[in-house]
Amino acid sequence: ETVKWTSKFASRSLERVSYYKLTTKLAEELKQNELFDRVHVTGHSLGGGLALITGAQADIQAIGVSAPNALISGAGFDPPISEEELNKYTFNVVPDRDFIPRLDDIADEFQRIRCTADSNYAFTMKCHSIYRATCEIMYTCGSGNRPVFCECVERYGYPEPVAAKDLNYTFSEFCADAQG
Repeated sequence: ETVKWTSKFASRSLERVSYYKLTTKLAEELKQNELFDRVHVTGHSLGGGLALITGAQADIQAIGVSAPNALISGAGFDPPISEEELNKYTFNVVPDRDFIPRLDDIADEFQRIRCTADSNYAFTMKCHSIYRATCEIMYTCGSGNRPVFCECVERYGYPEPVAAKDLNYTFSEFCADAQG
């Protein structure tokens, strides 16, 4: 009951900045457009939170990276979001020591990833970086036939990828040339 009362009180105060209503309306319109076979939404941080809400409300797949969750607060949205909808349509990537995705309970579909930032702090905004999360995903899951981002090696300390046999330059040379 306390959660419902708080949600109703907060809902009235937040009505003017309820961007999720706009993103859900846009997603619904895109679903009706014959140009698209399907619609997906994604986002990072607050944008990821909007994506999760939009996905659950519009019944489309949504991926958030470091997104605040909506399992408890879902009852306060208009229309409300159920646990079933969150579990069916949303997926959140949750870096270690990133406190933003821990602002609400996490739905069933999520993936924890490492954060290689300095571990002197229990939680750090360095673990909230979309760039660092992308590097971790690329190194953990692979990058297919695409090179990893230069920043992954230079800024975040990931190892240089092994060069293909037919290349006559190093990864460092490639990155210097790309920034050049």
